[in-house]
Amino acid sequence: MIKRIVLILALSILPHTAAQAITTIQIGPYLQRVSAHAATILLRTDLATTVTIHYRKVGADHWKTSPSASASTEHRFRLTSLKKGQAYEYYLSENDDRLTMTYQFSTEKNITKADPLKLAVFGDSGRNTTDQYAVASQIMRWQPDMILHTGDIAYYSGTTEEFISNFFEPYQALLPEVPFYLSPGNHDYITDQAGPYKDFFEMPTAGGPSEDYYSFNYDSIHIVSLNSNLDYSVGSAMYNWLASDLTAAVTQPWIIVFFHHPPYSSGEHGSTIDMQTTIVPLFEQYGVDVVLNGHDHDYERTATINGVRYIVTGGGGHDSLYGQTNLELNPYSEKFEAVYHFLAITARYKKIKIEAINTQGYIVDTVNLSRE
Repeated sequence: MIKRIVLILALSILPHTAAQAITTIQIGPYLQRVSAHAATILLRTDLATTVTIHYRKVGADHWKTSPSASASTEHRFRLTSLKKGQAYEYYLSENDDRLTMTYQFSTEKNITKADPLKLAVFGDSGRNTTDQYAVASQIMRWQPDMILHTGDIAYYSGTTEEFISNFFEPYQALLPEVPFYLSPGNHDYITDQAGPYKDFFEMPTAGGPSEDYYSFNYDSIHIVSLNSNLDYSVGSAMYNWLASDLTAAVTQPWIIVFFHHPPYSSGEHGSTIDMQTTIVPLFEQYGVDVVLNGHDHDYERTATINGVRYIVTGGGGHDSLYGQTNLELNPYSEKFEAVYHFLAITARYKKIKIEAINTQGYIVDTVNLSRE
């Protein structure tokens, strides 16, 4: 009888028994919507359970904790009252059992000459290829503060399964610590008009529909994400929102816009001509500095067109690259490379440097912007 009692007690203090299913994380954790004073952390588990996040400023003695509101397979933690420019660390647990290692992220900081914003940008990546992993490796080596994705995140159709295998798996080392801000491409839009994309990601609102288009400020930089799968004609909902957003942003020293279909390109798809008479005039009117796109699987930089620089960065890892087959559609082209790459943007208050870095870590192009 004593032996039986001892056995029962021993089983009761084990984290999991043979009769108890073990919860595993299927997706995440991944970091979203990081601002000066808040951040969102998302994850999905295979079983409905209650998960607790433990977080603190790096170097602090004590952990703060926040449990899930209820047992679920989808978990969201919005950390608030954070300090600007501060590094935080966190881990996740179920009951007293750790589910993750400890990760770190930093809140929005003041951009200075000595401490610029490091912004990585790329598109057309989601094929789970060796080139996609090679680009991701170079991004990790560069250690950006945030990442912008110009679309075609999960080929071929933007299904839930394709997002898991072609986005969350290749970037699993980046996602817990570096926030991704995304714009859906045409392939992401095939499944339920980007339904899985909208289900996975939590984007800033800033007065616009957060799942379609949005904007946010990072210190002196205003960043706008459009959805070029939607109607962008003059007078459309997105056009009117963009005009209003850029009107309010003209006091910001820098304005960066990113979306999928390029207004100017000489790659296989070529320029999106109707954009040149619709949203491009808004870029020119309100002083947009850089427009970043994907769609064509290459790197291309235009000359400055009425004050705006256009860059195609669609070499994120698709299993084919495009040649320069439509030069007549982009007479402003200054640099073209059929290369897998990402953009490494180093942004200061008065200067921005944009470098295209290939899978070997070599800089294939550089452009400098200055307010001085």
